[in-house]
Amino acid sequence: MQDLFQKAESNLQKFWGFESFRPGQDEVVRSVFEGNDTLVLFPTGGGKSLCYQVPATVFEGLTLVISPLVALMQDQVQALKAKGISATFINSTIPPFEVEQRLVNARNGMYKLLYCAPERLKTTLWEAELPNLNIDLVAIDEAHCISEWGHDFRPSYRDIRPSLERIADEVRWIALTATATPEVQKDIKSALGFEEPKVISQGFSRPNLKWWVVNSPKKKQKLTEAVQKGASQGDGLIYGGTRKNCENLADRFSSLGIKTEAYHAGIEPEKRKAIQQRWISGKTPLVAATNAFGMGIDKPDCRYVIHEEMPYSLEAYYQEAGRAGRDGKESFPILLYRESDYQKAYDRLEESYPTLDELNYVYQILCDSFNLALGSEMERAQNFEVKQIMKRGKLSYGKVRSAMRLLDQFDVISMQQDMKASVELQFTIGSKSLKSFREDISNAEKAEFIDKLERIFGPSAFYERTQAEVDYVLEKLGIRRNALIKALNVLMQNDQILLFEIHEQRDLVRVLEARSKKLPFTKNEIESHRKNLFRKLERMHGFVLTETCREVYLRNYFGDSNAEPCGHCDNCLRSKKSHSADFTSEDASRVLANLKTSAYTAGELSQVTGLKKDTVIQAIQFLIKEEKVKSVPSDPGKYSAS
Repeated sequence: MQDLFQKAESNLQKFWGFESFRPGQDEVVRSVFEGNDTLVLFPTGGGKSLCYQVPATVFEGLTLVISPLVALMQDQVQALKAKGISATFINSTIPPFEVEQRLVNARNGMYKLLYCAPERLKTTLWEAELPNLNIDLVAIDEAHCISEWGHDFRPSYRDIRPSLERIADEVRWIALTATATPEVQKDIKSALGFEEPKVISQGFSRPNLKWWVVNSPKKKQKLTEAVQKGASQGDGLIYGGTRKNCENLADRFSSLGIKTEAYHAGIEPEKRKAIQQRWISGKTPLVAATNAFGMGIDKPDCRYVIHEEMPYSLEAYYQEAGRAGRDGKESFPILLYRESDYQKAYDRLEESYPTLDELNYVYQILCDSFNLALGSEMERAQNFEVKQIMKRGKLSYGKVRSAMRLLDQFDVISMQQDMKASVELQFTIGSKSLKSFREDISNAEKAEFIDKLERIFGPSAFYERTQAEVDYVLEKLGIRRNALIKALNVLMQNDQILLFEIHEQRDLVRVLEARSKKLPFTKNEIESHRKNLFRKLERMHGFVLTETCREVYLRNYFGDSNAEPCGHCDNCLRSKKSHSADFTSEDASRVLANLKTSAYTAGELSQVTGLKKDTVIQAIQFLIKEEKVKSVPSDPGKYSAS
């Protein structure tokens, strides 16, 4: 095992340029080499992908990576190829003949990593090829998708173990997630057959973050005050809810002298990318964004993140607010709240959640828009516009988007939003012939161009269509888009050494199975998912209402039972300032005795004990630290004896 780990450290330096693993990563890699079933709980940005990518370079066989995120698959495969590591992916964006070719290549040992969407494991083609694949490691990314209690449940994730049953006992297993409550962790272990897994967690403590909730009817005024204070500390981010509100916020704060840009899905992709880069570089100190602003954005020195509206789950809030202070320096996640916000969120959730009949209706209209006959299948994903479905079905934007998200989640369709513009290329001659062709060219600039193309697309481009993002290709070649297209056309039409196609930025949808008369799930399944969404909203509301340490509440929710009051969130500081609220051991005993009989809020405890509310809160803080009292996330604002 030590030899394997030393080889892993060597490859970490060779391919990634890192001298050593981060704390926690080394423990995960050792666990994988030891053959343990391994469950990894690392926060976003914690380096989860290296925990399976580095071992993949050491193992002789193939590492199978299960991921639901098509864009992330493509990004990671492209990044691996750029490092000289052979990798490919299988998902709904590529047609069946290409899937077949990539599986044949995998059988022949041409890849170190094969990324695969979970629903592909149930296809006839996959089942036929599975025994021929030399798989050493199965890595399940976004493992919380396994659990119906998770914030992004996908039924196909529960079929991963059964789909791989023939090789399940012969391979190593690793599951990774950034957000998993105790019940989700339990569900992951059960669904994957992990009996005694090694659970490795970096914890959910972010000691540099000062969690803050501002409860006030004057949200506009409080937002202005928060931004002006935050701007003195550095750059920030506002999650503003709607597109229109983000535009208004950008105008308002720019007029106040703080350069602010709006970011949402209605802005052209190239402009969104430019806004993102200006924020990361510090040229734009503040962005007002919808939750479209998320994955893959890493700005270490973001000093404050403000939520103008309450998110629908603690998982979403923790990830979004956690964009503050990635560099470890003091930063402020601030949530603005007024009493009507919870009811507004509840009503929105209720109004936008489709019934089974409405889901069926959207599904049939979608199939009609693709001219998909009953019993026929889609060969590959096609461009999709929400407006088409709205117009055909006379449905609201919110209802259509919710229905599409659910159909995607339940693996009826595969939906990829904002697919980046890409170049798809395949050489039509072998590598030796290409080398000879390049050496015979009198034009040195053209020869260098072909050499760079070969490096960018890698060896896989000699035996399959290989994609790379247009921006990445342009950056590596140092040319403009028109020059790229002109040069590729010459190589395709005149020299006939390659085939290529440009795919513009787009939303893609594919109906995964043959069109049927009705959807393959029940009313109970839809209702169960709906109840879980409302349950998560309640937990989020509980975070807002809690009168004790907010970090304790968050960490308890994610299963960290050892959390102690942070001393610097708004509630902790409020308790410190309240000198008149000093409590005695008798006060703490009285509070604990009542909590042993029933769950109470701090206000209710004040009434039943006759103690001042501030005294009760301090007593609760003390009892939480002593592990005698805990918050009750399922009953927002209440506490009970541990």
